[in-house]
Amino acid sequence: MKPLVVLHQRSSQLLSPLLTATVGHKLPLHAYAAEVGSGLVAALAGLVPLGFAGAVLEDPQLRLDALKLVGALEPEAREAGRVDLVVPEGTRLRGYFLEGVALANLLHRYAFGDRVLWLGPLRPELSGGLRSVARVALAAPSFPEGDAFMARIPSPQRGDVVVGLERAEPLARHSDLILYTGGPLPLELLQPYHTLLALQPVPKEAYRLIGQYIGPEELQRFHLSVILEALGFALPPDAFAVS
Repeated sequence: MKPLVVLHQRSSQLLSPLLTATVGHKLPLHAYAAEVGSGLVAALAGLVPLGFAGAVLEDPQLRLDALKLVGALEPEAREAGRVDLVVPEGTRLRGYFLEGVALANLLHRYAFGDRVLWLGPLRPELSGGLRSVARVALAAPSFPEGDAFMARIPSPQRGDVVVGLERAEPLARHSDLILYTGGPLPLELLQPYHTLLALQPVPKEAYRLIGQYIGPEELQRFHLSVILEALGFALPPDAFAVS
């Protein structure tokens, strides 16, 4: 039985479904959570000598801070510039960034080949998860930010970039999936043929305007699934009871 720690700064949303799944499927992991303030260096330094299976980093700042504390990086972590899983490897630590992989798996299940419109704060670290879609369009806060994000997307999939939600209606009309990451959600953009993939909660009024709703908990399920896969345990996303 190896310990698997979820490191967070406030409270953990990942521990409960992770613990339930590891216990329910009798995995040789003891999952628990620990709040870290300035103690990330010490927490990661203890993974190898204490025989940990790994450490899941839940908060954005921890993911950024851990990047320079690991000895080796997987390509996704290097590209994203952050780490959400740290695994002991011999005498060193290897860093993974798996949330983008989780998004790619989710889109492959629900929206393979779809035309996607990104609404809300840009998260460049997730751009690698968009590679299975046909086209990506953006409503960006500025053209430089939008162009920088789009530069991370393979050129055949690059769609239009507009600045401001008020200019997003033409893009929405020609999109199959709305990927919403927070902030204002203009309901007039939503159509009955849209799938709405929400990484943040949306107004209830949005549900009746769209064809399919995929809530934030679904990405969490896929994320936990790929985390355990990296640790050598294959559990499907449906194995995680995220509320």
